[in-house]
Amino acid sequence: MPDVDAILRVRGLSCRFGGLLAVDALDLDVPRGGILALIGPNGAGKSTTVNLLSGALRPSAGSIRLDDAELAGRPAHLVARAGMVRTFQNGRLFHRLTVLENVLVGADGRFRGSVAAALLRSPRFRAEEAGMAARARELLGLLGMADQAGRDVGTLPYGSQRRLEIARALIGGPKLLLLDEPAAGLNAAEVAELAQLIQSLRRDGMSILLIEHNMGLVMRLADRITVLNFGRRIASGTPDEVRGDAAVVEAYLGRRSAHAGV
Repeated sequence: MPDVDAILRVRGLSCRFGGLLAVDALDLDVPRGGILALIGPNGAGKSTTVNLLSGALRPSAGSIRLDDAELAGRPAHLVARAGMVRTFQNGRLFHRLTVLENVLVGADGRFRGSVAAALLRSPRFRAEEAGMAARARELLGLLGMADQAGRDVGTLPYGSQRRLEIARALIGGPKLLLLDEPAAGLNAAEVAELAQLIQSLRRDGMSILLIEHNMGLVMRLADRITVLNFGRRIASGTPDEVRGDAAVVEAYLGRRSAHAGV
């Protein structure tokens, strides 16, 4: 049953690569201020789905509505400007920049001044720039990284780099945060820290779509879960409902895995 207060409504989303239907008429709803987890075995279509939602791929068919804005087919920078921002499974930080500079990269689309104002460094532009820097430091404080603002990103532990990606996504003030396998490569302690961070974001009202293999993390955090297999939705419901679904057990949950617990 569709969520009556969904911030994101996806209907009939499809993506075809030649003869391969990678995503097949997918419907999903992300609850406003809640967490929807998208799960499924490797090759289920999760990565393709997040690429479609974020504008990295153009759908073959379907609707993607963020509040009242139709985003299907829009390029990634316009999707981000509309309020849907993602992190990446493999990380995309700039290792020659500092921690603070990496966060500020995420604010690029938020500056309202003209190119001329930026080149001339007008008083308005400098004030806006100072405000973004203050917000970036605030986010680093939220992550427990305030004292590392001037550190080169390449010297950070991997878990800190993954959290930094989230800070970079948040500085744009998104309505909806797409987290693409944020626990990938993390140890148990880092996964626990990540869980606390995501719970904190939800308490502050952030809407989140979580794409994740770590079932302990998913079951702990998600309000609702959608399960994909071969590009199709095979189940959707609460964690308890999905855990007991025979089709899900067969496709995914019943398989042996090395997923870390939380």
